[in-house]
Amino acid sequence: MNKLNDSDPQDNLNRVFEKVQEIAAKSKDGGFIYRGEPQHYEKVSSSLWRECPEELKSEDFYVENIQKKMLEVSQDYTHEKDEFEILTELQHFGGYTNLIDFTTDSHIALFFACESSRNKPGRIILLEKTEKIKDYIKPPRNPQNRIIAQKSIFVRPPNGFLERKQYIIIDIPGLLKEPMLDHLQKHHGISTQTVYNDLHGFIRNQDTHLKECVEVYEGETQQRKDDLQLESSQPSKEKET
Repeated sequence: MNKLNDSDPQDNLNRVFEKVQEIAAKSKDGGFIYRGEPQHYEKVSSSLWRECPEELKSEDFYVENIQKKMLEVSQDYTHEKDEFEILTELQHFGGYTNLIDFTTDSHIALFFACESSRNKPGRIILLEKTEKIKDYIKPPRNPQNRIIAQKSIFVRPPNGFLERKQYIIIDIPGLLKEPMLDHLQKHHGISTQTVYNDLHGFIRNQDTHLKECVEVYEGETQQRKDDLQLESSQPSKEKET
């Protein structure tokens, strides 16, 4: 593929369509789930697996045993008894778990591959639901708004990561991220507001919301000042009579 042309939006749009078609062609046989990553990481792994080596000062550990201990501790902080429900809630709030977020929608995966690290290439992970992988896939049982919007599905690999031979990688060039996000919003209604459609999403983007609220406040305040100034500049009815 040729380099992206910043001065030619149509040329970049064509490359967006090419990338979407590439993903569709790779998964045309069906039975795939998708994950978008904004950078090229060493492994497709869970957050708990990534954190453990630093804490243990070792890479020799069994992540599921550590997760079991964390679940025992978490019982003091929730009324939920089902372990998987606790894990999905932890995942939802950004906690460390041995779950890896995937989605059943390739367009949503594209959003996650492009939403951050705009100056770096991202990637889409295509995971086929083979007989072995099926044992790792865990659909949410009581999905909340964001899980529904993201069409989330979880993968729980016993080792904390997926083997490289288990999935397909499709690269997303950094320069393609902005036009891809624009395409997803215009043609598929996928944006920050729709993907993070709960109060936690609001907080996540509160800086943007604050800026918008301040701009509206300033505009309304200036309008009131202008109205008062206009009113004071007009002759009163008493003076006219």
